[in-house]
Amino acid sequence: MAYDYDVALSFAGEDRDYVEKVAEVLKEMGIQVFYDKYEEVDLWGKNLYTHLDDVYQNKSKYCVMFISKYYKERLWTSHERESAQARAFESSEEYILPVRLDDTEIPGIRKTTGYINLNSIAPEDLANKIAKKINPNIDIDDMISYLKSWLDGYKIYTRGTKIVFESEFEEYHGEFSLRLLLEMYLVNELDRMFLLPAIVPH
Repeated sequence: MAYDYDVALSFAGEDRDYVEKVAEVLKEMGIQVFYDKYEEVDLWGKNLYTHLDDVYQNKSKYCVMFISKYYKERLWTSHERESAQARAFESSEEYILPVRLDDTEIPGIRKTTGYINLNSIAPEDLANKIAKKINPNIDIDDMISYLKSWLDGYKIYTRGTKIVFESEFEEYHGEFSLRLLLEMYLVNELDRMFLLPAIVPH
């Protein structure tokens, strides 16, 4: 079945800072993500009650639910949760992917449901996990390991939507688009890029 979105993010406004960073990285990876700020023009003038019900119940492959005390208290998040749970009830596959900002219990989310605890996970790392759930071929950790095999002695890591390269030996610091490197990695062209000394010295 084709969906409009690979994943819909359901969260309380108080948790937006973390969620927005996740959304930015997912978008950079080429993931079709429903995040309200990206939909401002489309949402303008719509009946949000019915539209969001459709998004969270029918139009997304997965729903990542950012559970917190604020999530439990807000009316709109309750509406999104009920729509997502209706979809999950009818589905034979997992749909709701809960992540926890605290230990708040949410009606209908069983304690036995597998979840990710965000206490020690950076937004970039969560985005990578979501992307892998959607498409197992997207694995930033594997890509970085591959880059390190070519560039021995470099510190290579993600920072937001960039891949950062640092080398004390070469006195080099460079930042490259995550999307560009991922696209090249997926078509087995990444090594050709980094064989060029003008891009990254090695």
